[in-house]
Amino acid sequence: MVWRVGAGLSVFVPEKRDGVMALAYVHAVAEQGVHGLVVVEPDDTFVSVGFFDDVEEAIDLERCETFGLPVARRRIGGGPVLLGPGQVFYQLVLPRDSTLIRGSLSDTYRRLSGPVIDAYAKLGVPVTYKPVNDLVTGDGRKISGQGAADIAGAFCFVGAVLRHFDTELMASVLRVPDEKLRDKLHRSLADNVTSIRRATGREPSTTEVTQAIVEGFEELTGPLVPSELPAGTIARARAICAELTSPSELARRTGRSHHSIKLREGVHTRLGSYKAPGGLLRAAVDVRDGVVEHVELTGDFTFLPSDAFEGLGDALAGVSFDARSVCQAVGAYMLERDVDCPGVSPDDFAVAITGEHPHQPGA
Repeated sequence: MVWRVGAGLSVFVPEKRDGVMALAYVHAVAEQGVHGLVVVEPDDTFVSVGFFDDVEEAIDLERCETFGLPVARRRIGGGPVLLGPGQVFYQLVLPRDSTLIRGSLSDTYRRLSGPVIDAYAKLGVPVTYKPVNDLVTGDGRKISGQGAADIAGAFCFVGAVLRHFDTELMASVLRVPDEKLRDKLHRSLADNVTSIRRATGREPSTTEVTQAIVEGFEELTGPLVPSELPAGTIARARAICAELTSPSELARRTGRSHHSIKLREGVHTRLGSYKAPGGLLRAAVDVRDGVVEHVELTGDFTFLPSDAFEGLGDALAGVSFDARSVCQAVGAYMLERDVDCPGVSPDDFAVAITGEHPHQPGA
């Protein structure tokens, strides 16, 4: 079914893609009342954090500087992400009265995901929509995360088709509580995020991906008219680059910290460390739909035998991911195994694993 959104809806494929320009276009197009589809692949690699993120809590800024990666705060929500070559952005900017965005936000996400699903199919990767904003492959790996926001009175729907994706570099710039946990983060990302190259062994060209995206959206909107962005819009995008990367914007405190890292819809990894009286505990936890799926525990213990908790990870699998449930499961494990660990209690493990004390209000 074609949803007619007005004659002459434009498609823009900008030539200027340096710095964070690819991120800035959606903001500039919305501000200037230009409606249509922007398709653009960045020339440079950078880190983007969500509008509501506390940047210093989400990103290791020193490592970004070491790697020469700019950091930008977009005006759309979601978590931190590595952006750059190999990712072809699609940015659909619509007036608020468009028939494409009628119904609930979930309805809109599902409707607007259709063209991207079609594009992936043309590129040889069958994907499905995973509410509320992910596209996943048949083996359950995330291949596109999407977002939406109201910018300057326009509805903006954004995402990217991944020709390839560097999970190792992304793991290198996210903040972790202990550097010894960074390898686990990389493994979790690699297990849960994929790309066309990884899924098929073949990497399509940017032109091929762009064509597939445009054709996918035309099935929904009707013909898209190839157009040039107005010079004023390009100039505004350049100015927005400076705004999104400004020290004052990145330093803005939001009060929001990430207790876990979203890998894909319903799947999170939490990396935690806690200094108990008897030693330092480190925990890397995979959580699926609110339930512990896998736990890796390490630490520097003063009195604890090195093999005392080799089976604890298995014992916690299937436990609800909350401090009280984890504390009870650890306590039962210690009692069953007759584990004596001076200075390291079930409460301490619960804090390391969940980030909360089992006896604090709301735990």
